[in-house]
Amino acid sequence: MKAVILAAGRGSRLGERTKDRPKCMCMLGGRTLLDRCLDSLEQAGVRREETGIVTGYRSELFTVPGVTYFHNLHWEQTNMFYSLTMAKDWLEREDCIVCYSDIVFHPKAVRVLMDSPAPLAITSYSGYWSLWEQRMDNPLEDLETFRTDPSGRLLEIGQKPERREQIQGQFMGLLRFTPQSWDWVGQTLRRPLPKPADKLDMTTLLQGMILQGFPIQTIPVEELWLECDTQQDILTYEQCFPQMLRG
Repeated sequence: MKAVILAAGRGSRLGERTKDRPKCMCMLGGRTLLDRCLDSLEQAGVRREETGIVTGYRSELFTVPGVTYFHNLHWEQTNMFYSLTMAKDWLEREDCIVCYSDIVFHPKAVRVLMDSPAPLAITSYSGYWSLWEQRMDNPLEDLETFRTDPSGRLLEIGQKPERREQIQGQFMGLLRFTPQSWDWVGQTLRRPLPKPADKLDMTTLLQGMILQGFPIQTIPVEELWLECDTQQDILTYEQCFPQMLRG
């Protein structure tokens, strides 16, 4: 099992924290987000030698030994999916965990993806509502739809919700592709999508795959997960979860 960490972005909403470093090198509780990500992957059983990092902004600052580097030369003009295609040689041949680099997650979230028999699986965070209440006044304004059927198959993702019942979980930025489901991605791209391929975010891609009939299995996770988008996020997490962040 390989893992691909998407770390090309600057993260402009983090302001001065990313003036001279990539978003994933921001500190949270005394450690960088990238270090936390690598550690969780390793604890789940993914060796450094099986891990790839897609770089972009300030790529020269990445010095993690043992990993494979992919580089998105066009990181300023492209989005998450385009960065992922830099690792297509891996995705075409092997099962791959795909991981955002601005998140904090428990190793169990990776292990359940590794154990899933589904060709394409994603995790969802069950505690999203209380987390969003700590991050902002009106969670419904920021959250997106996430609906599944009773078996956990994803029915809708990434749309604007009208009510809380349309949000059954929060996409965590953790996925597992197999060569079969990566081929589904290629088939989806041959159909009309709301955005061109180089501008695609991951949830728009997943919604496009749903509309083409490809099955996406969701796996709920209760262990704490954090998303670091703004300077206020980091301040909030360091205040609310100091014990967890010491680990």
